[in-house]
Amino acid sequence: MNFYKTIIIDDEPLAIDVITHHLKRFSNFKVIKTFTDSVEAFNFLKENHQVDVVFTDIAMPKISGIELVKLSKDTTKFIITTSYSEYAVESFDLEVVDYLLKPISFERFYKAITRFESLESSENQKTFEPSFFVKEGDEFIKILVNDIDYIEGLKDYAKIFTGNNYCLALKTLKSIGAILSPYKFMRIHKSYIVPLSKISQYNGKCVLINNSEIPVGNSYREELKVYLNNNKL
Repeated sequence: MNFYKTIIIDDEPLAIDVITHHLKRFSNFKVIKTFTDSVEAFNFLKENHQVDVVFTDIAMPKISGIELVKLSKDTTKFIITTSYSEYAVESFDLEVVDYLLKPISFERFYKAITRFESLESSENQKTFEPSFFVKEGDEFIKILVNDIDYIEGLKDYAKIFTGNNYCLALKTLKSIGAILSPYKFMRIHKSYIVPLSKISQYNGKCVLINNSEIPVGNSYREELKVYLNNNKL
């Protein structure tokens, strides 16, 4: 079960009580803070507290609910709670999760929660481990980028090592390096590319990755040293 942290913003304490009461029926939602002052709420959000969803009224002094949505970072999700229907179109244009008109029945509130959880689920499914396929004979073998320990170039082929296994790809080391560079792989020798995150040791001549010593070429040594220096304590 996923657990979600929420805050409630409304200048009417009774309205906060209603939403708090509804949320108590969902064990995976926790109200971490309530605000009757929208400026205080905005400052709280700016401090990068983990907040999964915000329930906010629209008609508030200082900063309205609409302004709050506009000012907040894109990752913050909002559910509008208001007595005014005329801001619905503008709110949905700002990609709020839902727009609830007061008085808010539990049935309508339940639909909003369901919509939020559905959005969260679909976003989580979008996250994936980067991978590619290598053709060996008539077979296609899936290689997860995170499983690669290092790659050795063999003329027009590349030998991709993953743990105790390896496979051969009909690709030059240069072309594979271009594919993997966004995932923080670096060429450290004319014949080797390595994932920087897996380097456990460097002695000036070679790097150690899972008990394998990979040589570092003279022309690649300076770039590697820059990376290591930028990531030292």
